Amino acid sequence: MPGAIYSTLFFFILNNITPDDAINNVYLLIARYLAAIMLGFGIYSLLYKHLHHQYTRLKIKYRYRNHVVVFSMKMVGASFLSDLLANQYKVILVEEYSEDPFFDKVEKDGVIVFREEDHGAKLFDTMQLSHASACVVAFDDDGRNIELSLKIIKYLRGKGHKYTVRLLTHISKGNNLEVIQDYIDISNADENFEFEIFNIFSAAAKKIYDHFPPHNYFNFDNPHENAIAVVGYNQSAEDFLIENIILSHYKDCRNIKIYLISKEADAHLNHFMYKYPFCREFVDIIPVKLLNNKFFANFNWSKELIEKLSKVKAAYFFGEDGAELINMAARFRQFLFGQVTNYLIAPVVICFPEDTGIMNLLDVERESSEKLTVELKNQLNVNFVNMISDTCTSSRLLEQSEYIDLLSRVINYYYSIKYEFEHVLKERWQIADGAGLAISIENKLLELSDKHTSLSENEVEQLVLQSVASFAKKTVDESKALFSIKKWWDNLSYHKKSANRYAARHLAVKMNIMKNIGCMPLNREHILRSFPVIAPIEHKRWSAEKMMLNYRFGVLPEDRKTKNITKEVLKMHDQLIPYDKLTEIEKQKDLNIFLLMPLLNSLRVEIKK
Repeated sequence: MPGAIYSTLFFFILNNITPDDAINNVYLLIARYLAAIMLGFGIYSLLYKHLHHQYTRLKIKYRYRNHVVVFSMKMVGASFLSDLLANQYKVILVEEYSEDPFFDKVEKDGVIVFREEDHGAKLFDTMQLSHASACVVAFDDDGRNIELSLKIIKYLRGKGHKYTVRLLTHISKGNNLEVIQDYIDISNADENFEFEIFNIFSAAAKKIYDHFPPHNYFNFDNPHENAIAVVGYNQSAEDFLIENIILSHYKDCRNIKIYLISKEADAHLNHFMYKYPFCREFVDIIPVKLLNNKFFANFNWSKELIEKLSKVKAAYFFGEDGAELINMAARFRQFLFGQVTNYLIAPVVICFPEDTGIMNLLDVERESSEKLTVELKNQLNVNFVNMISDTCTSSRLLEQSEYIDLLSRVINYYYSIKYEFEHVLKERWQIADGAGLAISIENKLLELSDKHTSLSENEVEQLVLQSVASFAKKTVDESKALFSIKKWWDNLSYHKKSANRYAARHLAVKMNIMKNIGCMPLNREHILRSFPVIAPIEHKRWSAEKMMLNYRFGVLPEDRKTKNITKEVLKMHDQLIPYDKLTEIEKQKDLNIFLLMPLLNSLRVEIKK
């Protein structure tokens, strides 16, 4: 724009033109007037752009707190922004190439859009990044996401702001995910961010498991017939198998049975076992070759196999072609209809890839209650989980994630009190009799839910800090510096945080177990009475989780520092053994999480927007 203004001035205004020239040449006169108008518009455009930029900066500076910053929509999709706005979040979007009319629309809807290629401290300052509640980095290239995340972490560390920014970084490639999870060493202690990796394939698998878990459909009075089918194979299917390895552990510690049905079933199972050779310890996967996608005339299926497949309690469909998945689900219902009278009982769940606009086309001019997905659910018990629009939402990425983290932090805090506080009291404050304090605090925590049906994280923390301060003759602030929930959470490795998150997500399964063994109402007396039944289940789940997070069995050294390196870096653990080989003290650890359940059920999370 400055160049255009200069050219206009030079050619039409600054040139020395006499009045006679202007009078005798009407075109020249018109050109001069047009030049003046262009100049006016140019100056107005510059001033408007500058004033609008300043207004935006001031608006963000004084009005934006706990907002959400999104770097690129390429992996989270356009619906993510609409969902954030619908849930009353203030949103800032950074896109390098944003000439699409869609971005003009979202700006009118309330999203502040920065069209920037330089992602540096100046941009972060303008967006008040250190005051955001969450920052989502979602380019379609892992390298760019990692590079930008490191910039943001460095920036937030330098700011030293008291609020925690949740940094969610999308990583696509499996090997990148594994290496980052294994070796990332970003200590959040005294820092101002919570670093978390997300992946749309894994997120879809988690969504499906959380909303359609196998135990919802199992009959535990006849466990021999409890089985599910996984039809098709892709990254989300693989991640769904992993979810079952870690979370699907039930009464009697019987392995869940999974029929893996696909055109290349044997190859897919070999591929999965190549990556996870220990999986047969926790699940029974039976490959079933599918000759066609119509479930028609599969003559290589024996009568016995057909009978077993017809009795699966749920079927989960995965693939890259949404239309094909809809067709296959309908044909699977036909297969069941030919075998069993109650062919609609077993739900069919489709992990829908949103690869085309076919669903939008089929839903044109339909009311919400008449949409195809609703009709298929109501008439054929076929349920859809959209790969992106159902997983990249404010609910899944922010609220529900924050709730799981709340549970995870309190779980970690409880175990820290029970097994770590005594050592810290002795090392930092030279208090030698901290064991009694830990036992006292543990009992107070377990009794909290008897007195309160709704508790906050802060109430749990205050009970602990006041107990520590009173015992150690310190102030609550002094106690908080060493014994706050955040302090103990921030010091965890990424893997330990993941482990606590799985423990939190398994609570729904545990509740199902307790109901099925008659351990209700849920209280300490009933839990202790059920100890011989429930503790082995938790140990099996814990072992599966550890092995999926790359831990292996090994005897640990006695020296505390060397022991920590062996566990956290080399990932060896001495308790990856059968439950009956554990010591009584180690068996007790598998009971702790059940004792904590009433407190966890009372916790409520506050989402700031």
